[in-house]
Amino acid sequence: MDKIKFYLPDFYNKFALNELIINMLNEYPECFYDNIEIGAVYGCFPGSLWNGGRVCPGYTRREQVLGVLKEYNDRGIPCRFTFTNSLLEEKHLYDTFCNMCLKLADNGMNEVLVNSPLLEEYIRKNYPGYKIILSTTREIKTVEGIEKEALKDYYIVVLDKSFNNTDKLEKLKDKDKYEILVDSFCMDACPNSTKHYREVSRAQLEFDSADFPMCRAINRDFYEFLGNETFITVEDLYGKYFQMGYNKFKLDGRAFNVYTVIESYMYYLVKPLHRDRVRLSVLKALERLEG
Repeated sequence: MDKIKFYLPDFYNKFALNELIINMLNEYPECFYDNIEIGAVYGCFPGSLWNGGRVCPGYTRREQVLGVLKEYNDRGIPCRFTFTNSLLEEKHLYDTFCNMCLKLADNGMNEVLVNSPLLEEYIRKNYPGYKIILSTTREIKTVEGIEKEALKDYYIVVLDKSFNNTDKLEKLKDKDKYEILVDSFCMDACPNSTKHYREVSRAQLEFDSADFPMCRAINRDFYEFLGNETFITVEDLYGKYFQMGYNKFKLDGRAFNVYTVIESYMYYLVKPLHRDRVRLSVLKALERLEG
């Protein structure tokens, strides 16, 4: 039986939390749902011009990049770069920092999410050892459109959240090719999602803050997401959709505070009987690390 693979957010900014969860999954598997594993942790190192989806400003030293990559890869877990900036021009392809990150992580294990055809072509040519994944930020909303992309040389295609809880998921062939974003914080049928992705891309390139004056979903609590039509419940994930043939599930969280991400992990990864104990252990461990 195939493992159920979860893709966790933010390999850098939520490193401590992710390390704790990964270690607990290995040490106390009885507390977690059966037959699960961490497929990858996605994100970027602060300062990556190619980053998209969420703004990630800042600066990362070479030794920090190496350290984070080693900690995940030594546990057998890929790092997945969110290089999904939709506004890239040819001049951006030669960014020193992003190329350094790809060179340091080029061991055949790690992965890259793409949106821009220009960057995708550049990575395929210069870093052929990477698994290339088509990002949900491409916003393909039809079965025909997504199946056309899946025929290309992508390791995985991440579905737009509009597929969730609809008959589109049943209609798709080769279901193990697709990854489902199960808990998007964005409102259902958001009319501004394309504008948001472009604003994030602009802000990343211009070392600026993104401005989302029209967004009503920022900083919502995890349990508010349960009311979204696109929210996939834990029962449907382990029941209907896994039985249907899907085994790759992405958890949102790069823009969330750590407590919201913890609740997401408790909900999807941990058996209900053990959630309170695991949550308390995680909070205590994080408190010790911060102290």
